[in-house]
Amino acid sequence: MPTNDVDIRLHPELTAALTALAEAVEEFADRQCLGDSVPFNLNLVLDELITNSISYGLPGIDAPLLRLRLSRTGDTVEAQVEDNGPAFDPFEEAPKPDTDQALDDRPIGGLGVFLVKQFTDDSFYERDGEINRITMRMKLET
Repeated sequence: MPTNDVDIRLHPELTAALTALAEAVEEFADRQCLGDSVPFNLNLVLDELITNSISYGLPGIDAPLLRLRLSRTGDTVEAQVEDNGPAFDPFEEAPKPDTDQALDDRPIGGLGVFLVKQFTDDSFYERDGEINRITMRMKLET
């Protein structure tokens, strides 16, 4: 793996994981000269996915695994989040938010998958053995 890529295990505790995430994205973005919007959007969607893994997927798991990978190929940044929680495809199983409702009338939560789809060019879920893997790709601004 090229030295500019990121491949880290995150501690499955929310504050520690989100702090490590923000640092990893910032360092990766600086090394890759990603500008401002891609790192912001990347951190936003990864924060959402990692929060969901820690809050819903990993409680009760004896040896929780949470992993982040970041890489760049040409004008595309790829991010992967892996956990060993129960199989869950957020793109198929998460409830669809009602984005037509007024902001004050919407229930709290439920926008994570919507945000991922809005801020990425490609995103998908796969189950690899006991591992949930979400892969997202973002094109760099040209």
